[in-house]
Amino acid sequence: MAVGQGEFTHQKRPRSRGTVALLVLVAVGLTPGSIAQLHLMVIRAGEGETVTIECPNAQKTGHVSWCKAYSGEECQVIVNTEKEEDRSGRISMRRLNGSVFVTSQLQKKDAGTYWCGKSQAKKINVSDIVMLDVFTADSRILNRTTVKGIMGNATTIHCQYKVQFEEYEKFLCKAVSVNSCSIIATPQHYNSSKLSISGNKFNNFAVTIRHTDEGDVGEYWCGARTPVDFEISQVKTVMFKGTITKAEVPSNKASGTPQIWHIILPLVLGLLIVLPIVLLVKKRKQSETIPQENGCKNSETPTTAKSEGETEDTVAYSTVTIQSSAQTAASPAIYSNLKDLKEQNEDVKIHSSESVEYSALVFRS
Repeated sequence: MAVGQGEFTHQKRPRSRGTVALLVLVAVGLTPGSIAQLHLMVIRAGEGETVTIECPNAQKTGHVSWCKAYSGEECQVIVNTEKEEDRSGRISMRRLNGSVFVTSQLQKKDAGTYWCGKSQAKKINVSDIVMLDVFTADSRILNRTTVKGIMGNATTIHCQYKVQFEEYEKFLCKAVSVNSCSIIATPQHYNSSKLSISGNKFNNFAVTIRHTDEGDVGEYWCGARTPVDFEISQVKTVMFKGTITKAEVPSNKASGTPQIWHIILPLVLGLLIVLPIVLLVKKRKQSETIPQENGCKNSETPTTAKSEGETEDTVAYSTVTIQSSAQTAASPAIYSNLKDLKEQNEDVKIHSSESVEYSALVFRS
């Protein structure tokens, strides 16, 4: 993450005898504005350990130098990709798979601020700044505290520093490995949508992380720096409770704007689904009611109506045909016996106490 640099303090260190002029490089355009675009890293390792440091922004071509700053504008070359090793043989610089790496077997005197960049004609175009802290057994342990927050809410990390570092530029870095930490905030430069930094008169400064998520869990180092010196004062372990919900996910819109669409949209979708179902059920009920009413009126037959509530006498008709005299001798008369209406229709209930039977006689000549 881009960070910035305050005003430079030029604290030149006396050059040792025999230092070759070509080993002293002047930074090209190393200003507070340009430093804001650089990658700043803090490395902390013990004396006697061997560490490998990457220069992630180093030029892919040309000679890259690793030099130790002794002012805000000048540095002394330790090793470069052309020379590859220093005189002692314990520090080397090589290209590997397109990246540049520095390997060093640490001594206490190696502590300080280093620049990594392309060098040419006594000048260095700085691409990376590394603050190397070499601790001994008595300085290994740092003041460690735990900061607890709630996932999705804002969490503030309070950092204290010693009085002698009051004029130093304060910073907060997030650990990316056991011994390395990437600076994420200084008073001049930080991600305003995610972080804010403030200070007070009690040797304390605070960094607030907004819209916290799982990526913010981890270890943070509090520190203060100048162009050539720095100090790590505390280590903060940040932990969160709970889980982040959809309503707590930060929006790309300005903070504080009510997310009303999160409420309106589900309601509209719900109505669009429920309304057709209600109309379909209502229509089906109406279609079932109308045929029943029509059926009662149209399907009622005289027999049915009579059978349910009939109080009048039931009348049965029968026809008897009598043939002419010529046919009478040949054929006997035909009689039609009238059956009781109860026998004719057993399913029909007769409410009348008597029944009347009629016969019709037809004479044919």
